[in-house]
Amino acid sequence: MKISKSTIINKPVEEVWNLVAHQFDQAHLWMGPIPRSVAVGPGQSDTGAPMEGRLCDLSNNPDGAKAKEIITHFSEQDKTLTFDVLPVNNPAIIPIKKNHVQMSVRSVGHNKTEVTWTASPQLKLFAYPFYPLLRLIFPAAFGKLLKGLKEYAEQSLPGHTTSAA
Repeated sequence: MKISKSTIINKPVEEVWNLVAHQFDQAHLWMGPIPRSVAVGPGQSDTGAPMEGRLCDLSNNPDGAKAKEIITHFSEQDKTLTFDVLPVNNPAIIPIKKNHVQMSVRSVGHNKTEVTWTASPQLKLFAYPFYPLLRLIFPAAFGKLLKGLKEYAEQSLPGHTTSAA
């Protein structure tokens, strides 16, 4: 299964890339379901990323479910990063074994940036009978994450303003 979602953010590409890539550990700022996220392996990683990844709490319980997200590819030049999402302490009923995500950021005009989220979730064996339902649920969930990114970026990033001449 491969799912792609995109959004246009009314901010300059460099600011959006900084938020997505250089502040990778700050996902809790824009991902609604994540109350806390922290860097894993801060400092330059083997991929060239500013950290190895992040650990996201999926609840307010410090011993509860988490997602460990490890950056596997990072390109400052192309403004793309790829990471694997691995469940930690998740209930057995969660249908995803692993999720492979690529995020790309590109300018589409003055102060307009397109962010594309492409996910390839690997399902657990028991989840395959629910494939049609999951095929509907995952795009909606990934779309909500991008909506959160858009709202946070447009409301919280300083951006550049232009005045009419």
